[in-house]
Amino acid sequence: MLDAYLDESGIHNGAKVCVIAGYFGGPGQMKRFEKAWRATLDRYSFPMKDFHAKDLIKSPKRRPMLESLARVAGEQPKIYPVAYGIVVDDFYRFSLDERKFMTGAVLNEKTGKLVTSGCPNKPYFCPFQNIIKIVTGYAPIGGKAHFSFGLGRPFAEYALQLFKQMYKDAEIEKPFNTWHSRDRLGEPFFPRAEETAPLQAADLLVHLLYLHMGEAIQRGEAGDFSFSPSKLALSCMANARDRASDLVYQDWKCLQALISKAKSLAPRWKPI
Repeated sequence: MLDAYLDESGIHNGAKVCVIAGYFGGPGQMKRFEKAWRATLDRYSFPMKDFHAKDLIKSPKRRPMLESLARVAGEQPKIYPVAYGIVVDDFYRFSLDERKFMTGAVLNEKTGKLVTSGCPNKPYFCPFQNIIKIVTGYAPIGGKAHFSFGLGRPFAEYALQLFKQMYKDAEIEKPFNTWHSRDRLGEPFFPRAEETAPLQAADLLVHLLYLHMGEAIQRGEAGDFSFSPSKLALSCMANARDRASDLVYQDWKCLQALISKAKSLAPRWKPI
C-alpha cells in the first residue's frame, strides 16, 4: 500500500500556472513523518492548526522554522515528493479534442476516436490525473495507492469529481488505455489539514513550486523552468526518487510533444 498526500495551487480563475504536489510513502513511514513534523512545530512553539504555507512563506520570522520543516519533509526515509504543473494559457492554446486527451480522454488508436470525454475546460485535471498516474505507478502490483486531500477546501470537491472520472476511465481496457497502473488506484480521503502533517508538507511544497513557475513566466521564460528553485524548495524535494519524471512542469512545448506522440500512434486521429 501507498499513501499520498496532495495539495494544489493555481486552480482559481485567472491563475497563470496550476500545480499539484505532495508526498507519498508507506503507511508506517507516514506515521514517522507525522511525528517528526509535529515535533518540529513543537520545538518552535508553533500551533499546528495555524500552519498555512502561503502566509508563512512571506514571514522572515518564520524562515528558520520552515527550513527545519523542509528538511523533515525532504530527508524523511522512504517519503518521496511528487509534483506536476502546467502553464494554463498554454493549455488553452490547444483544440477541444487535444484538451480532452490531455485531461484523460482515452484514444482508440485504431479508429482515431476518443473513447471518453476527459475534462477539456478544467486545466487542473491535466496535472491532477498525471500526478495520480505517477503515484499509482509506484504502488506494488496487487496493491493500492490511496490519496488524501485537505477537507474544507475547494480542491476537495474537485478531487472527488475527478476521482469519479478516473474510475470511469480506468474501466477502459487495453490497448486503448495506456495507464498500466490503473488497477492500483485506491480511495480518496479528506482529512483535516490542520491535523495532518503530510498535508501541511504538501501545502509547503506546492506553494514553493507555484511561486517558482510564476517567477519563470514573469521573467519571460515561460518555456524554461530549468533555473533552480529556491533553497527551501530544493530541501523539500531532496528525497526525490526520479526528479525528471516525478517533478514535472509542462508548458506548450511539452504538451505539444505529448500531442504529437499521440498523433503518431493514432494517425487516424484528427482532433477538432
